[in-house]
Amino acid sequence: MKVSNHQVAGSNGMRLRTCLASMALAITALQAGVASAQAVQPGALAQREYDDAVATFKAGRTSEAFGRFMDLANRGDADAARIALFMNQYGATLYGKYWDVLPRDVDYWQQLVRNSGTAARPVAEFQPLVVGSRKPGTRVAVARNTATPALQKVVARQ
Repeated sequence: MKVSNHQVAGSNGMRLRTCLASMALAITALQAGVASAQAVQPGALAQREYDDAVATFKAGRTSEAFGRFMDLANRGDADAARIALFMNQYGATLYGKYWDVLPRDVDYWQQLVRNSGTAARPVAEFQPLVVGSRKPGTRVAVARNTATPALQKVVARQ
């Protein structure tokens, strides 16, 4: 049986289509892998950027810190939005600085905070500073539960 040039070309075309389809599947799989890897990264990156903004604030560079919190808030970080809103509202009073913020940014930050509920980054536990004499024999007062007996009964029932 004699094979025509048309049949050979058709066979090559079929191989080419199969090869292209395989390449398309491979590229799609690679893109999915990259996308899933990138989906993990933003959380770690945002946390690092948030920590940098906090460190900048603690170092006294409030304008730079505000810019960092503002950027994070505009990317959807509710904790950064809380801080940016506070700094924006009380900047002139507490820091002697006024930052220009677009009303749409403030609206977006308020929406983030409203919709975040109680979700927030963990906060370090407060350790009160004991002020007083360190002379031998000095005792530190310990906080006691001073609830009335009636209140203790109500709490015990729950």
